[in-house]
Amino acid sequence: MDALSEVLRLARFTGSVLADVSSRGSWCVSIPASGVRACAHLVLEGRAQVHLGSGEFVHLEAGDIAFLSGGAAHLIGSDPEAPAKPLASLIRATAPGDPAPVSLGSSGFRARWVPLAFSWEHHLGASLFTSLPPIVHVSLRGSAPLEWFRDSLGLALTGSDAPRSGAEATRARLAEVVLIEALRRHIETQPAGGTGWLAALGDRYVGAALALVHGRPGEDWTVEKLGRQVGLSRSALAERFTNRMGEPVIAFLTHVRLQLAAEELVATPRSIESVSEDAGYESVTAFSRAFKRAFGKPPSVWRVRARRKR
Repeated sequence: MDALSEVLRLARFTGSVLADVSSRGSWCVSIPASGVRACAHLVLEGRAQVHLGSGEFVHLEAGDIAFLSGGAAHLIGSDPEAPAKPLASLIRATAPGDPAPVSLGSSGFRARWVPLAFSWEHHLGASLFTSLPPIVHVSLRGSAPLEWFRDSLGLALTGSDAPRSGAEATRARLAEVVLIEALRRHIETQPAGGTGWLAALGDRYVGAALALVHGRPGEDWTVEKLGRQVGLSRSALAERFTNRMGEPVIAFLTHVRLQLAAEELVATPRSIESVSEDAGYESVTAFSRAFKRAFGKPPSVWRVRARRKR
């Protein structure tokens, strides 16, 4: 068990492949902002640049991936000043199981890149995704997930072949594996002694405590009980956790339970009273106050609005 895996599992993290693009010469593609999904760009050949409206940008070489977890509008291309084509214009339906090959330009230096889309329940994945920078830029060169993904795109259909069963689902799962590998590599680059959720994953004891809290949030945890599980005294864990995370253990546990309570309110017909008890509150009033502080709305309003969005 590890905290990264637990957050991705609880948040119902999913991925998909949008297209397989071969670009030549001077080119640029625009991706609009989205509040429901995030975009990543995996460069398989050549090079490209990803630019945010804020002016932040990264250069991508073959084997690099750029992940924009906030769903911000951005550009990808060889030249950000070139006329930008909307990403939606490149995505077209093909035979089931077949990726969507697209060509941009007819001459000049060639780049091959794959736009990927990812989604998750945002309140359940907040611990991870809100702690990421606007652009996560990672090299996957030489990694097994990159080779698996590349191989999956190479299995194209001929005109007479029937769609390969499960091909689309396989690519979607491999897209998820690729991004998980990128996140793992990004986490490993966090400086020793840093603070925040990502940095805490690299701490032997705090990372283990995070995994336990995310994996078994309903358990009757105390700082002493968590300390015994990870091999530290109560006081040592309390100090170490606060230093790494910037908040006490129990405050973080409360936040995780409220995230799960929010999901229960949306996904089940359970009463607010029942959900509040599972979140560890003795009264609905106390639960409602804490919930509103965390999500900006009382539980009843959150339930109605979140269900409409879903």
